[in-house]
Amino acid sequence: MATENNFVIIEAIFNLHQWVKENLPIENSLIAYDLILLLSIYSYSNNTVSVKNLFSSLPHSPTAIRYHYQRLLNDGWIEHHQDAKDRRIKYVRPTIKFITTINVYNLEAKKLLSI
Repeated sequence: MATENNFVIIEAIFNLHQWVKENLPIENSLIAYDLILLLSIYSYSNNTVSVKNLFSSLPHSPTAIRYHYQRLLNDGWIEHHQDAKDRRIKYVRPTIKFITTINVYNLEAKKLLSI
């Protein structure tokens, strides 16, 4: 049975989902959303992640991840940088555009989910 508090939580999640659709480059894809969230986690924890490790950390097909990853790269949300010692290793780094938007996302999530 639904309670008033359950309704408020679901409504808050729905409102956050609307914000995400309007402000993050997800194209209504949970794969893109997962990719953005995982990159955010690495960024906030000040850890680097290689392209290879990023792809293997997500429970989606490599082809689907690659599509959304390439779109984020082409649209300036993320960029690459190479390992100083091993040029075969490519790391992913969020751009200022990504970081700024994710900071706003965090504020919006805190506001909407402070129930």
